[in-house]
Amino acid sequence: MVGLSHRTHSLISTAAILLAVIGWAQAWNRGRELEAAKARSSADDRVRSGKAFIRDEKTGRETALLSDPRSNGLITLMAGLDEFAEPGKPNPKFIRAAEAALNDSLYHRRQRDFRILLEKMRPEDAKAIHAHFKALEREGRYFGNEYAAFAMRWGQIDGEGAMASWAEFDPVDRSDANLTNLMTGWGTVDPEKALAWIKSNPDQIGNLNAYRPLLVGWINTDPVAATMWLQNQNLEPRQVAECVGGAMLDKVYSDGLEGASDWLASLPDENPDMAKAARIGWLNNTRFMGNLDATQAAAAWSKVGNQPWMSCEDFQRFCTSVSASNGGTLNGFTEQLETRWPISSASAQFERWTAENPSGVGSLLASMPPSELRSAGIETMIRKLEQTDPGQAEIWRQQLAK
Repeated sequence: MVGLSHRTHSLISTAAILLAVIGWAQAWNRGRELEAAKARSSADDRVRSGKAFIRDEKTGRETALLSDPRSNGLITLMAGLDEFAEPGKPNPKFIRAAEAALNDSLYHRRQRDFRILLEKMRPEDAKAIHAHFKALEREGRYFGNEYAAFAMRWGQIDGEGAMASWAEFDPVDRSDANLTNLMTGWGTVDPEKALAWIKSNPDQIGNLNAYRPLLVGWINTDPVAATMWLQNQNLEPRQVAECVGGAMLDKVYSDGLEGASDWLASLPDENPDMAKAARIGWLNNTRFMGNLDATQAAAAWSKVGNQPWMSCEDFQRFCTSVSASNGGTLNGFTEQLETRWPISSASAQFERWTAENPSGVGSLLASMPPSELRSAGIETMIRKLEQTDPGQAEIWRQQLAK
């Protein structure tokens, strides 16, 4: 560097220092990345081995996914089950795991663990698990809910084989409940084959409506196809009502009451059996909703309130339930309903209801708080009665004016 100026020397020295610092920083970052990758790999290994952990990024601590040691032990065991599986043979490791899960006196843990374990069940394992349930029943230990979960899973993984086994069960096990659970499971994965089995085995089904569990399973995975199938069938009125009622309940869980109500309203009104089934589906499910929010209630009613199958008595029953759930008043409900149920549509229903049951309409309107909706209902009722029974029109005018 002879002949270089002092300034040049300084610049070169500074550049060298900077390069060294940059190199050190890059090496340090690579080290951190390697450590992080190693930690992730270690965590992945633990997950693959069945030990599911949650890592706190701030502290670096890891805690087990489930707090219960017994349940975590089951997860660990599940990870290695596939190693013992042989085609065509029950997996002895799985059978022992199922026995251990069922041999648990703590109900909720037993329910959770056994249902998780069922994800590992293969068609080859199902008969052995069924036999174990029967052995437990011989000991006086009944596992109704666990067997229902098992049967549904059996239908999912081997619907055809499950139904063939059901046909060979002892009479005590060939129950409607067992067939229903098997068919529900089958309906979630292959409804067409399940439907073909039902049509081909009427003697085995007896009086059971096997279409109901089929539809319940089907509507969970393909609601459009399931609904289309239902609308195009020529089923008995009882079967239609049971199918709609079962599907309505599942729609409540998947889409909420408003979505389920919208689904009911989409069913064809021109089919009398379907219309009657829709009303039954509404009544059978809303009667369990004893703590319904006023806004949710208004949203649901706005979907079905215009339906020709909806009666004044149904509206009165619904209002009574909503009132009981909201401090004994309909104030919030009617306020919300006015924003969702057009007055013109409500008036059309009140007019139809007045022609069918004027005293019922009068009692309903008398129970409602002052609102634009109530005023429109009174006006419509009086106008309709003036055409058919002027005397009753005047009586109700005076009563409802109080």
